[in-house]
Amino acid sequence: MQLNSGFTLTRNSRKYKDKLALIFKEKRITYKELNTRVNMLANALMAHGVKKGMKVALIFNNSNEFVESIYAILKIGGVVVPINTRLTSQEMFTLIDHSDSSTLIFDNSLLEKVEAIRQKNQKIDRFIIVHDETMPGFLHYESLLQNASSREPEGVRVEEDDEACIIYTAGTTGRPKGVVLTHRNFLSLSVNYCIGGMTSFEDISMYIFPLFHVGGIGTFISHIFIGATVLLKERYDPLDCLQTIQKEGINRWSAIPTIYGEIVNLPDLHRYNLNSITKLSSGAAPMPMEVKKKLAHLFPNAGILDGYGQTESAGAITQLSPEDAFRKPGSVGLPYPTNEIRVVNNKDEDVSIGEVGELVYDGPTRMSHYYKDQEATQEAMKGGWMHSGDLVKVDEQGYVYLVDRKKDMIVTGGENVYSREVEDTIIKLPQVAEVAVVGLPDPKWGEAVTAVIVVKSGSHLSEEEVIKFCKAQIASYKSPKKVIFAEALPKNSVGKILKREMKEFYTP
Repeated sequence: MQLNSGFTLTRNSRKYKDKLALIFKEKRITYKELNTRVNMLANALMAHGVKKGMKVALIFNNSNEFVESIYAILKIGGVVVPINTRLTSQEMFTLIDHSDSSTLIFDNSLLEKVEAIRQKNQKIDRFIIVHDETMPGFLHYESLLQNASSREPEGVRVEEDDEACIIYTAGTTGRPKGVVLTHRNFLSLSVNYCIGGMTSFEDISMYIFPLFHVGGIGTFISHIFIGATVLLKERYDPLDCLQTIQKEGINRWSAIPTIYGEIVNLPDLHRYNLNSITKLSSGAAPMPMEVKKKLAHLFPNAGILDGYGQTESAGAITQLSPEDAFRKPGSVGLPYPTNEIRVVNNKDEDVSIGEVGELVYDGPTRMSHYYKDQEATQEAMKGGWMHSGDLVKVDEQGYVYLVDRKKDMIVTGGENVYSREVEDTIIKLPQVAEVAVVGLPDPKWGEAVTAVIVVKSGSHLSEEEVIKFCKAQIASYKSPKKVIFAEALPKNSVGKILKREMKEFYTP
């Protein structure tokens, strides 16, 4: 038996052939039907020269064709290269070219960007378009499937240590890096999620996370691994999400804190029956306790899970279980069963309990390497441990608390200030919708603690009020020296705030 991510779909197409695997718009696709379409695409790709180890770039918003493409590539030992659809055509080209992709599969809604890529292309041999009609110069997705065998692809052996995916980091602190993840990474992630209760066979899970993000593809693979049902959303719309929960009896929803923050503040929430939700999971950033409390009230039957991870960990390092959601405020939980963590200083020496240091980790979900970047790989994995770049502290029971990104720590007047502590203070002000704290160059302090705030619609707030409030809550040197009011905060495609851009924009 071959142990790989594609095999899990094959297995479940036999075990649960009539169970719904995927819901997308009006389509309801069983495990048997999904596996059949995946096999047809896999055999078509092989017939057109795609071999084991070849990179295949995918440019899609969430769709059943996106899912089919992922699993077809995995089954034949190809390497999936999902591309963020929000990037410019030039940014897309840079990543596709760097990945050495020789095939590109895409949705016709992205045709304009792909045409720009084609003009610069020197490596891609096959362009496959998902479109109602055939188009000159492109292989037609549905035609490929119709002319291909539905049998399991033959002649290739895919092992768990083979490369499965190259996912480019969001680039919040610099140029995106290509994180190479293996089948073992995704299988181990799936086991962790199932043991931790993040995913289960009974799930009818609603997905708004884009599958081109590690939080999307990793969690999706874990649902197929266990035989759950996934409802895919092409894009996020808050009212549509609530309507879908009520209509489809969704029991699991995964989103980021900024989305949950928007949901709990919507008007007329009493109109929706949300009792079917038993699991709410959050990732990508710490969830403010005030948002968590409102979620618990809005979804009375839901357990709230907080996850912490990064692309380099296949998406997950620790999890805070529902029973600890309010018992351990501010924590991101305990390491998953297969993961081992340490907290170290700048010399990679273990720090004491409660002391702040960098989180380093190891285990079978840890990435293989950065694609074509040996120097960055060696730096990140020095001493045999993956360096997260996140500052944390751990309590006596082993629970992890995120303090700050190492690069976001502010040094002001010789004192270390952790931006998250200041943000957690400011968000308590009822007028504040969003806040990010950065250090801006200052001739006196070295860096001045600066808060950039988005005020809720219809509310008013002054710089003086913010600073006074902070000084009553935290040490004076931690309080903002300056407050900037903005209409929005710059974010990447998954809602992470881009502090690097903010520093560049607000630095005189």
